[in-house]
Amino acid sequence: MMKWKIEVGRGFGIGIGLMSFVTLVNAVLIGVAASRPISLATFVVALTVVFGFLLAGLIAYWVYGLTNARYLLDRNALVIAWGTSKQVIPTGHIERVFTGDEIEGRLHFYGGRWPGHWVGYGELPGGKQALFYATQPPQQQVFIVTPGLVYGISPAQQVAFLESLRKRLEMGPTQAMEQSSRRPPILDWTIWRDPLGLSLLGAATAGLVLLLGVLTVRYPTLPMLIPLHFGASGSPDRLGPRVAIFLVPMIGLLTLLTNGALGALSYRHNRLVSYMLWGSSVLVQVLIWTATFGILSHI
Repeated sequence: MMKWKIEVGRGFGIGIGLMSFVTLVNAVLIGVAASRPISLATFVVALTVVFGFLLAGLIAYWVYGLTNARYLLDRNALVIAWGTSKQVIPTGHIERVFTGDEIEGRLHFYGGRWPGHWVGYGELPGGKQALFYATQPPQQQVFIVTPGLVYGISPAQQVAFLESLRKRLEMGPTQAMEQSSRRPPILDWTIWRDPLGLSLLGAATAGLVLLLGVLTVRYPTLPMLIPLHFGASGSPDRLGPRVAIFLVPMIGLLTLLTNGALGALSYRHNRLVSYMLWGSSVLVQVLIWTATFGILSHI
């Protein structure tokens, strides 16, 4: 197969810059939060930092895609290899080839977009679904039309690529190939299409996050010492610093992480076990809420 060059330098450099910027912002936010008393602002900053780390990880994944991006072409197929994804497009399935300057109307795009990087999915005018594996904006891309999908690509030598593709289409394939798509295995996990499983995990996570938010609001009003244990009579018999109030939701966090992981491992073999583990995480969050407000009621 003939390999066609892709200009990835600009996209790679800007991607690294974006990732570094997000990481720097996170570091500054962590430093500011650590230097100030715990409050609702601390909770907001924590959520922002978590989102920032997830965003930095996603950008890192996209940047990795650029380091392993290539187009391969012969008489039988056009292959798009991009990071951990691979699209095989048999030449016999190609119905039409056109360039982005022929697009009229609004194009919808969802994915990673910055100068030098256009990777994601979307919809062309007229409702045709499209996948984009390119380093140039749509107006400068080459679009490969098949019965089910349109693929947007950006070979560096566009004119030479189009001529090479035209010749191969005229010659016809030497063997039949199947149109296929390979993507990261995690995206094909059945759990993403399981409403019950997602609801249980979502409820447990939401309960934990909401409790942490409530505690950060209450924290400035708490006394320096709070009750941590109660005797048989119901009176507190052990006190501790007020920051210890966060130990209670930490138990919920450990339970959620442990049960979440164990449930994911057992999901393919026994979904009932997974549901029981994830359901118990919800129950633990209820107990954690009860214990926390039991402590707060005695202050």
